[in-house]
Amino acid sequence: MQFMKIGRAAWKEAAWVFLLSRLVILLISTLGIVFFPQQGQVASANCFANPDACLRAWYHLDAVAYVNIAHHGYTYVPDTAFFPFWPLLEHVGGLLLGGFFPDSYYLAGLLLSNIFFYFVLVLFYKLLAEDFEESMARRSLLYLAFSPYALFFFAGYTESLFLLLTLALFLVLRRGQPLDWWLAGLFGLLASATRSTGLILAIPFLALYIQHFWTPGQRASHSWWQKINALLPIALIPMGIVAYMIFLYYTKGNPLLFASQEASFGWHRHLSLPWAGIFSDIGSLFSAHGASTAFIQNVLDLTFTLIPLVILAIGWRRLPLHYALFALGVALFTLAFPQSIEPLASLPRYMLILFPVTALLALWGKRERFHQWILVFSLSLLAFNIVLFILHYWVA
Repeated sequence: MQFMKIGRAAWKEAAWVFLLSRLVILLISTLGIVFFPQQGQVASANCFANPDACLRAWYHLDAVAYVNIAHHGYTYVPDTAFFPFWPLLEHVGGLLLGGFFPDSYYLAGLLLSNIFFYFVLVLFYKLLAEDFEESMARRSLLYLAFSPYALFFFAGYTESLFLLLTLALFLVLRRGQPLDWWLAGLFGLLASATRSTGLILAIPFLALYIQHFWTPGQRASHSWWQKINALLPIALIPMGIVAYMIFLYYTKGNPLLFASQEASFGWHRHLSLPWAGIFSDIGSLFSAHGASTAFIQNVLDLTFTLIPLVILAIGWRRLPLHYALFALGVALFTLAFPQSIEPLASLPRYMLILFPVTALLALWGKRERFHQWILVFSLSLLAFNIVLFILHYWVA
């Protein structure tokens, strides 16, 4: 009965937070388009005279790359840096919307990103209500939907899909039935076909496997067949990347082409010690001019990379072990690949999937003043980032 009650509450709570957040994003987007000129323009867009400029306000940067892949496949070699599962879904959605035109894939990306985000909210509520309490789960939905970089749950990016697959894996592992381990492996496979970060999902999988089968109170309660059946699906998690490497080998002749493109084209990402990017970013602050765009961007990158890490460090003991290990694994993985020019570029966006950090904020949000401060701070920065993004400036 409690499970059914939480399930009904999850759909209801997710619905109003989803609708409110989409209305806020659309309102801010509209005001930004009407009152501010896009990058490179001298006047704001007239949506009646030039509706295309307004309809395509969310169509740039990675969204363009995903649409290009959905429409034409990997004909443009640098696009191989983007993993295939999201553009594949975008391709299917674009065909259902008419196909053969870039706008159909662009609109499909927006629709899918928002549909997936609604299910993210549902699963997030269910997970936290079961592991913590319902009041905390309600606050978590607000904090996630209005976080400073939550615009990427609206745009045609992978954030909504990846977080949905991650939460689905956590939920089925929590149940721990024989089939659930295989479902978790499948979700992990799809996640690693969406982003290389999906590999990290093997960590919470293994942590929960050990807790379920090898703790002193559980060791004798399960047969060897049950233990083997639950462990085997962990091998599925890296298969998303392996499948993509096989595809690249047969179509491009290089199974590691995605890595070489990340290293050489535009992004200049390279494997480093996790703290190297942070120190490099701090160093760049002293070499850049205080009023320059690069200086401001590096400050924002550093601030919103460090904030989740500090929250995680402070609240580590209040999290279940598999939550904490997942968050730490993702943080270290993403920090290990800084850019050469802008060291922490995109890191604030990558930190969006650290749902345990949002959970910690919601635990601390029991204090009303803290709750209000978080909402005002987050919503203000979200509005700022939305305006920058729809005006075609770099955000993350």
